[in-house]
Amino acid sequence: MNGQALLFDWDEANLAHIARHEITQDEAEEVFLRDPLDVELQAAHDNNSEERLQQLGETATGRVLQLVTTWRGGKVRVISAWDAPKQLKLYYLAEMRRRYGDTEDTEV
Repeated sequence: MNGQALLFDWDEANLAHIARHEITQDEAEEVFLRDPLDVELQAAHDNNSEERLQQLGETATGRVLQLVTTWRGGKVRVISAWDAPKQLKLYYLAEMRRRYGDTEDTEV
């Protein structure tokens, strides 16, 4: 990113929300920084709305997470994060193999 560090927008609300799904701040940031697979864009319909992006990505420990993110004030805000359902994990792993070739198997 032009040599600039990527900043995240965290507060009590989004930290508590992902904690309910047993996701840590570090895990969510790690997934985002590891080039996640964009699954869906929820476009803003008016000036008061924001675009939200649904993404799949993997932590260094092999945990495949689903994230919902947006950009606020030049920072990435993680709206929510949870363990991806099995079908989406399989889709993610297949897409990563397609893109990068066979890699070390990850437990689904």
